[in-house]
Amino acid sequence: MGGGGCCIGDCCVMNCCVGKAIKDFFFGKSKGSSSGGKTESYQTDTADLQATIKVQNALTEFRIDTQSRSSKLENEIIKESRIYLDSFLEDMKKYNKIRYGNRRLNINLTKIERDNRKNEDEIHGFIVKRIIKRISLDDNECLKILQMDPGKEKEKSLDAFYKKVLKEAVIELSDMLSSNMEKQTDNICDRIHQRIDSIIDVCESKTEEFETIRLRKEAGESEVEQEQLRLANIISICEIGLSCLD
Repeated sequence: MGGGGCCIGDCCVMNCCVGKAIKDFFFGKSKGSSSGGKTESYQTDTADLQATIKVQNALTEFRIDTQSRSSKLENEIIKESRIYLDSFLEDMKKYNKIRYGNRRLNINLTKIERDNRKNEDEIHGFIVKRIIKRISLDDNECLKILQMDPGKEKEKSLDAFYKKVLKEAVIELSDMLSSNMEKQTDNICDRIHQRIDSIIDVCESKTEEFETIRLRKEAGESEVEQEQLRLANIISICEIGLSCLD
C-alpha cells in the first residue's frame, strides 16, 4: 500500500467472472436462428404485410431464444461475480479487525456490500436489452441478413450475428463492472491511505514526545552530575580549610 498504488483482492475480478461465465456460450447454435434462416428474402421496399408478419414472427422466436440464453448468461455472471466480490468483502472484514498503531481501519463494509448488490442489479437485463434491440428490422446489420435467401448460410449468418452482438454486450458489461470495481477499490484505498497517514502522524507525535522526554531526562541527569561536582568541590574546599586549622 505504498506510493505505487493500492491493490486489494483480485485485480481482475470482473474480467475473471465474466470470462468464466461466457466461455461456454459461444458454442452451439441458437434455435431461433433456424426459423429465421427459413424465411424468404425480405426486401423492405417490396415486402407485403404477410411477408412482414412472417419475418416478425421469426424474429420474435429468435429473440425469445436469445433472451433465454442471455438471461442464463447474466445469471452465471452474477453467480461468478458474487463469489469474487463476497471474497473481497471477507478480506476487508479481516483487514478491519487488525489494529494499526492501536487503531482499526473502520472501512464502511455495509457500503461495500451495498455496492456489490448494486452491481448485480446492473447485470440483470444488461445483455438481454442490447441483444433484443439488435434483433430487429430496425437494425441494418440484421436486416441485411434477412434479405438473404433462405438456407443454411442465412441460418449461420443469423447465429453469427447473435454471437457477435452477444460478445459486444459482454465486453460493454465487463467494462462497466470493471469501472465500478475500480471506483470501489480506489475509494477503499483512499480510506486506507488516510488511516495510514493518520497512524503515521500519531507515531511521529509519539516519537517526538519520547524524544522530548529523553532529552529532558538527559538534561536532568546532566544537571544532577553538575550539582554533584559542585558539592564535591565545596566539600573538597571545606576539607582543605579544616586541614589548615589543624
